[in-house]
Amino acid sequence: MTPTGTYDAWAEQEPPEQFAVLLQAWWNLALTPTRARDEDGKALPALGGAPSCNGCVQARHGLLTAAARLPAGHGARVTADLGPLLAWHRPFADCSLREDTPFATVIREAELLGVLARGALSALGIHLRTGDPEALGVECRRLLPSATATARLGADLTAVVTGTPSTRLAALLDSVADRETSGTASVWRFSAASVRRALDAGRTPEGIAADLTAVAAGPLPQPLSYLIADTARGHGRVRIAPAACVLHGDEPALLAELAAHRRLAKLGLRRLAPTVLISRSPLDATLAALRAEGYAPVAETDEGTVRIEKTRPRRAAAAVPAPRGSRARGAGRTAAPNLAKGSDAFDPSALATRLLAAPATIPDPAPFEGGAPFATGTEEIVAGWAKQLPYTDVRRLAHAIDTGQAITV
Repeated sequence: MTPTGTYDAWAEQEPPEQFAVLLQAWWNLALTPTRARDEDGKALPALGGAPSCNGCVQARHGLLTAAARLPAGHGARVTADLGPLLAWHRPFADCSLREDTPFATVIREAELLGVLARGALSALGIHLRTGDPEALGVECRRLLPSATATARLGADLTAVVTGTPSTRLAALLDSVADRETSGTASVWRFSAASVRRALDAGRTPEGIAADLTAVAAGPLPQPLSYLIADTARGHGRVRIAPAACVLHGDEPALLAELAAHRRLAKLGLRRLAPTVLISRSPLDATLAALRAEGYAPVAETDEGTVRIEKTRPRRAAAAVPAPRGSRARGAGRTAAPNLAKGSDAFDPSALATRLLAAPATIPDPAPFEGGAPFATGTEEIVAGWAKQLPYTDVRRLAHAIDTGQAITV
């Protein structure tokens, strides 16, 4: 579940105000938030996907009504005994939960939130039931302390916050330090990596020092000031720019002309040095655009040498041999290539060069994948046994079997 912008506004409030909002949300929530499994025992996602349940609201309201009708100063000896009392006051209340103890989940939620205490309504429960948000807020402020807005910054590069840190303080320390512990006291530790993270987010060293000084219980420790200054001194000394290709030459005026050329603006050229430009477009697209405007650039290889461009004649891939039956056995048989030791064809480097230069071919689809039917029975037999071979290889192997020819894999 993704929080909305309302969550940010709620998170900036003090803990008493936050808790009052949670209590009112629970009071009118049309589902049971702590329900983890459905009737079949399958896990449920938190809050999401659960059907709306009006009986859940009735059970919640009935529970507080039943507890409110107990004699003054008295409570249920066992909190679970409130379940039958709830059923008496709200006969139609049903949480659709199969529980051994009636309404055990609703009672447990009320105790977790402090609405019920010692089998009776607490002050929170009284104000929640009567619908008095102002009195509920006053009671929350009486029970819950305000968030802590200051931190103790130590010379050991730590920040300690006792109690619940405010949203602004927690956000500041999370941005410039790494949180180590949370609880009654939260501890953050400063490091070069954490300060560098803040600088990467656009903070300045002066701003970081000023913000920490504003929330510190005392002066900023000297080791922390040195850490911020030293990290900022080395930050950004090397910059990395996105580029699809690089243009360079010996004539600054020519490169300046390319950078200012209106028709080349689509390439995204940017000048890094008098003789260096970077382009946001790929090398081939940049090369074609410059040549279209009358320039004569050359491309370089990864090693920095000039790339030789030769236009090779287009050739089709080797034709698949005709299936058996289209010609007489042995007719038109060609001699196998000479693979005698010492020849160029047997040289692994030469063979590798030939393989790399061969055009890419797409395997023919198999008959059961929408391709042409098997031409011979041999093809069908080979395809049945050699299930990992592409159909193109199946045809070649079947043809070699039928014609008695040798093939090289």
